[in-house]
Amino acid sequence: MIASAPWVVVSVGVGVLAVLLVAAALAFRGPEQPSAWQPGPAVALPTPSTSDSGTSVPSAPERLSPAPGGSVTSASPGSSALPTPPSRTASPAGRSEVSRSPSRPTSVPPSPPAASGVLTASYRVSGAVEADSFRAQVVVRNGTAEARDWQVELRFTGDVTGVRASSGPGVSVSIKGGGWYLLSGTVPLAAGAQQTVDLRFTRTGGGEYPAHCVVNGSTCGV
Repeated sequence: MIASAPWVVVSVGVGVLAVLLVAAALAFRGPEQPSAWQPGPAVALPTPSTSDSGTSVPSAPERLSPAPGGSVTSASPGSSALPTPPSRTASPAGRSEVSRSPSRPTSVPPSPPAASGVLTASYRVSGAVEADSFRAQVVVRNGTAEARDWQVELRFTGDVTGVRASSGPGVSVSIKGGGWYLLSGTVPLAAGAQQTVDLRFTRTGGGEYPAHCVVNGSTCGV
């Protein structure tokens, strides 16, 4: 039967040979390597803009460039860079703080000019005022740059009959007449120093303030 059909034997042999060739090709073929990623072409996306008439006018297309890893970055003409935020440093408590340079005053205000020095005196009533007596205080200040002699002249009405001074050493009190008294320093008053004189006056009527008060010929402050 096989001899009567030789084409069957030939077909079987051809099939077996084909199978052997395919198996040999697969055995000698190495493993496939994945192809490297190649960036694709840039994609242009038009961005519409509005004209003065209110109609939408297509503007220059925005260029989209593919970046490695599949992300896309946009770069449009006329775009400006964002401002860099201030640097931050971590505080001990774990919170971020903005570092700032300490502000400093640009200039120091000038000192006021010193007034010209003079010798002055002031009179004021101090303590309780009684019907037959009162207390007062005279302060002499030497605002000059050198030691000065001083003399204060007080003139009251005739109702003031007597005076008693309490000031410590360096002051003398003299009576020139009814209600007329002179206070003077026995030693010059040093520059920038002051002399305080406490007085107790006796009287028979009213009036605690002198009608006349001068120091070295200048009017006192009353």
